[in-house]
Amino acid sequence: MVIQKEKKSCGQVVEEWKEFVWNPRTHQFMGRTGTSWAFILLFYLVFYGFLTAMFTLTMWVMLQTVSDHTPKYQDRLATPGLMIRPKTENLDVIVNVSDSESWDQHVQKLNKFLEPYNDSIQAQKNDVCRPGRYYEQPDNGVLNYPKRACQFNRTQLGDCSGIGDPTHYGYSTGQPCIFIKMNRVINFYAGANQSMNVTCVGKRDEDAE
Repeated sequence: MVIQKEKKSCGQVVEEWKEFVWNPRTHQFMGRTGTSWAFILLFYLVFYGFLTAMFTLTMWVMLQTVSDHTPKYQDRLATPGLMIRPKTENLDVIVNVSDSESWDQHVQKLNKFLEPYNDSIQAQKNDVCRPGRYYEQPDNGVLNYPKRACQFNRTQLGDCSGIGDPTHYGYSTGQPCIFIKMNRVINFYAGANQSMNVTCVGKRDEDAE
């Protein structure tokens, strides 16, 4: 015996849906009474409140072990790396003296790189240090921040300072200025305050082999 299910009209479906959303006889909203909804909301409020408090406490404890000024772990780099400026993609600075467009971008990069080393800016932000001595700024029990670096004035670069330079850092005359930049490593002391000596020569074809 086959029992054919009665097909409901569109009006009946709407009425059933309205009764499910709000049943005036049982005072249920979406199948639950107000008390049931209150318990559910209270449970999730307490549950997510506990998760938020635990996450906040964990982050606070972790931040107490981290300094705002010194990285916690810096053992990946025992000695500072060196970079050249102007910064290029493969560290090769290739220019054509007769083509200003080939070296104009390098000049613009050097202008931007050396701008913070203008004498006036260095006098405002950094201290004059005595040559031949490390410039240490110990905390002595009290945080001594922000620490100030030693002044390095752009005028010390002489012909490579780019100040009033008609040769554009020497690029227009085939004697370009290349700067070597040492990355900062905290608590690294250069050996005996000796300056590095760097010899620069033009790249030869056999060097690329």
